[in-house]
Amino acid sequence: MKVAILYNLPDLHSERSEDEMAAELEVLETVEGVKEGLEKAGYEAVPLRCSIDSLFALRNFDVVFNLAEGFGNNLRAEPHVAAALELLGIPYTGSPPEALERCKDKHLSKLVLEREGIQTPRFQLFRSGEEPFCLRFPVIVKPSQEDASIGITSDSLARDEGELRARAKRVIQTYHQPALAEEYVDGREINVALIIDGDEREILPASEIIFDFPDGAPKILGFEAKWMEESPLYQKTEPLCPAPLDFSLEAKIKSQAARACSVLGVTSYARVDFRVKDGAAFVIDVNPNPCINPSGSGFARSAAASGMEYKDLVLRILKVALPDEKEQRAFEAVTAVTAVTAVTAVTAVTAIAGEGCKRRADRCHEFLWKDLIFRRARAKDALLLFRWFEDANLTRYMEDSSSADEEQLAISILNSKDEDFLVLAGELPIGFASIYNRNGCTGEISYLIGVPDYRGCGLGPEIVEALADHGFRRLGLRSIFASCARENSPSIKALESVGFRKIGTRRVSSISEGSCLDDLLFDITPEDFAVQRLRSSGSP
Repeated sequence: MKVAILYNLPDLHSERSEDEMAAELEVLETVEGVKEGLEKAGYEAVPLRCSIDSLFALRNFDVVFNLAEGFGNNLRAEPHVAAALELLGIPYTGSPPEALERCKDKHLSKLVLEREGIQTPRFQLFRSGEEPFCLRFPVIVKPSQEDASIGITSDSLARDEGELRARAKRVIQTYHQPALAEEYVDGREINVALIIDGDEREILPASEIIFDFPDGAPKILGFEAKWMEESPLYQKTEPLCPAPLDFSLEAKIKSQAARACSVLGVTSYARVDFRVKDGAAFVIDVNPNPCINPSGSGFARSAAASGMEYKDLVLRILKVALPDEKEQRAFEAVTAVTAVTAVTAVTAVTAIAGEGCKRRADRCHEFLWKDLIFRRARAKDALLLFRWFEDANLTRYMEDSSSADEEQLAISILNSKDEDFLVLAGELPIGFASIYNRNGCTGEISYLIGVPDYRGCGLGPEIVEALADHGFRRLGLRSIFASCARENSPSIKALESVGFRKIGTRRVSSISEGSCLDDLLFDITPEDFAVQRLRSSGSP
């Protein structure tokens, strides 16, 4: 099964400050942890950064592990990403777009909680900072549509009207959104992590944030305390899991967490944050796409306290996104039958072919040519291929790659309609070969040999011959085109040895090491190819 790990990361033009980017960069460690967990379980896992191209590439996957909390620099687009996955019809982890929308807007989510009788601190929304209010001081003032404690500092506490209005205006001006003020509950901070599978809710051990602050300092888990490791505030906030709660209070908190998720439409997994004082539990936030960083998140900590390894947590979350057990069994049965049928067909074709291009048991994802294996390029090959494409010695006569990095190349591979192959000698990838620019009649070929020990060994003609055979016999092409710089004598010899004919010259049309070079143009037809193979075999 192929799993895409979808994530988002703002760039340098983001509205985030340098410090706030620390909270955004955390996702990279999470992506790596999720990828490792999935691969240990035998899944093919491919990280994809959110973009239009990557969304289209998702059609090549069975399920999406959705870690995206925005789209590019639009950090409020989290619900839109989930909506796109809905429209594409791809199963994904996490909550649906409507739940993400409700919870992203803290004012809206608190209105829902209040309406449903779930205890939450009294609150008010400020759009200008001048509105009349009826809150009791002190109050916390924070952005209404941010997460990760962005915009929350030890200075977010207001003790009188002047401070309230000043802090509200600061939030509005800095974050270009309304400010939410809520009455400060000076109590314990408890977090509850849940895995939600339909009507079943697995509630993990509660975690508590222990504040070792001076007397009188507000116990606020602000941005600095959560993300800036060098800060004294960070060093004086310690998580404790499981939290020491008496039975009745723990039952109350877990029940309220489940209800809060239910009324907000949150599914898959979530974290609910509480303030507890004098036996009363106040919901202060519901996180439908919580951080699951393997090394620092409260969610992973709660999972570990329950005896769950990180890999098992990842698989547990993934399982919720998959079809129900009956549908999954049917899917696996169809896959098994298809595979058996494919193997049978492969055996028959191989027996008939005798030599040359032979189908493999993975339904044409590989073919053999003499001593080489041609395997379809996959997203996981992007790192190796990008390294080859960036090597000026290898690509001196080739066009520059259009991919800026290996991740963009992975997306290109997933979206490609070309016949792109990794060339292997046994288990070792040694080169790349492609038939591209195809229409119903013709296509163009190119190749490179990436491993130095395999250059100059006569593999060029073998690769060209394999591509020509594949193009004519498998794709039904009526001609194949190739071009190469006049100075590229090894490629010219490889083409001519297979039967390609020179048909012209494209003058000063390519650049190599700063010089403009002529390109020689070649083509071949099935008839030319057949004649050349007969000559090579020594037949009269």
